[in-house]
Amino acid sequence: MATRRQVMQRDKYTCAGCGIVRMDHEVDHRVPLEQGGTNDLENLQLLCAWFDANGVKQGCHAAKTKAEAKDRAG
Repeated sequence: MATRRQVMQRDKYTCAGCGIVRMDHEVDHRVPLEQGGTNDLENLQLLCAWFDANGVKQGCHAAKTKAEAKDRAG
């Protein structure tokens, strides 16, 4: 929880993808751990995320996750 708080304060509660300011962003690895990324603060960013009326995750975090999955699949 301390790391999340540090990232939130450092980034001023602002999504790195779209710039929206919210209190409930997700902390994301810029470079995924599976690709050699670390848990260092420099590799962490805030991305917006929420669930739509159908319970489907939306926002910049969902878009980044989808793009990463597509890259992994080739």
